[in-house]
Amino acid sequence: MSYLLLVSLVYLLLGFGFRFGAWVVLVCGVSLMLSEIGSVLNFYVLMSEWVGMDSMSFIMVVLSVLVFMISLVSSYKDVKINKGEKEVNGISAVEAINIIVFGSIMFFSVISWMDFYFFFEFSLIPTFFLILKWGYQPERLQAGVLMLLYTVSASVPLMIGLLSLWWDLGSDNMLLVKMNGSCLFHYSDWVWIVLFLGFLVKLPIYGVHGWLPKAHVEAPLSGSMLLAGVLLKFGGYGLIRFIWFFKWSMSELILFLLALTLWGGVLSSCICVCQSDLKSLIAYSSIGHMAMSLGGLLSFYPLGKMACVCLLFAHGLCSPILFSLSASTYDFVGSRNVILSKGMLRSFPIFSAYWFIFCVVNMGFPPSLNFISEVFCVGSMLWLSVIFCVLGGIMCFMAGCYCLVLYSLVNHGGVSNMINSNFGMSGRYLSSCIFISIILLVGFLFMDYFFV
Repeated sequence: MSYLLLVSLVYLLLGFGFRFGAWVVLVCGVSLMLSEIGSVLNFYVLMSEWVGMDSMSFIMVVLSVLVFMISLVSSYKDVKINKGEKEVNGISAVEAINIIVFGSIMFFSVISWMDFYFFFEFSLIPTFFLILKWGYQPERLQAGVLMLLYTVSASVPLMIGLLSLWWDLGSDNMLLVKMNGSCLFHYSDWVWIVLFLGFLVKLPIYGVHGWLPKAHVEAPLSGSMLLAGVLLKFGGYGLIRFIWFFKWSMSELILFLLALTLWGGVLSSCICVCQSDLKSLIAYSSIGHMAMSLGGLLSFYPLGKMACVCLLFAHGLCSPILFSLSASTYDFVGSRNVILSKGMLRSFPIFSAYWFIFCVVNMGFPPSLNFISEVFCVGSMLWLSVIFCVLGGIMCFMAGCYCLVLYSLVNHGGVSNMINSNFGMSGRYLSSCIFISIILLVGFLFMDYFFV
């Protein structure tokens, strides 16, 4: 019931054209879904023979719808919602975004791992289309090709691994495999490696991240928001699902992967401090946050898993808003360079306040969801090794550094001569920022929902 209601609300929201009535319908629908969340908190609810939902799926579907909503509200100038949609080959940007969100919702809901793989790759096509057709720079072709090369190179071994599991186990239904008590202990290391690699490229971790900064820089605003808010969560969700269904446990391979991930997170956080492009800085910060969430998950403690899910959700809301703020800064200044964008505090104090709120949330300021999830991630890694905990602490410290640098460079200093003081901000844009900030700041009251 909640699932159908959620999908219906998406199209009601589009049909109302984002007028006030659409927000009323959305709030009422979310309230009804929360009233029914008890049915999926502790059970896996089958809606058909190939679609099911539990608390993890529910959280990710809600995240997908929220990011979909704020991406359309924030990027209405790009997708031309109210002034005649810009179409390419008969497909509008709104339709491409709809396809991405539909594929994401199905990815989070299917119980067959071959359907899981299909929707895992299906989202790549409209995303590539968004970057290629609605990107801003000529380099968007290179960014799209890099994204295809990285993801397809890791997805082909992933498909082979999933097909081999299907052949050996006799079924691709993850729920049946879980009920039968099947596990991957008797499989060779290559199965572990190809499954991990396919998800880690999508996450991504440092070392296989080359496609992410370029894709973010060249993508339109809606593409960047969906990529950061939803598509990067595919890797984490896939790892959580397969760890649950196949009962993975600690091994030397996991420890090596954890050390590599955390060290890469430290490096990407250090790179953030040196970035001059706003979108590139936010993209590299996503790599650090995904490394932190993976560290909590691979600790194999229930608290670490909860922190991983919480951080995925919090990052999925915070990072798209940061991309939206960077796009608005580009509209004001005409450049994404942090040096040229200085003086926002004097010219647009309300806009600067939003920069402050989401920068401190991104750096893990209490009592935000980011803070609680990062503390629990570092705490869960402490059970494994003090070294892992130290690396996690360095990432948290560097997150504070680059967020403070980002805010101070953009908002303080003398007013840049490039700022267009006649540029305004829509009420829909401001209301979406307020809505997401409330979720991130009071979400700690609902931490029980993240114990999946």
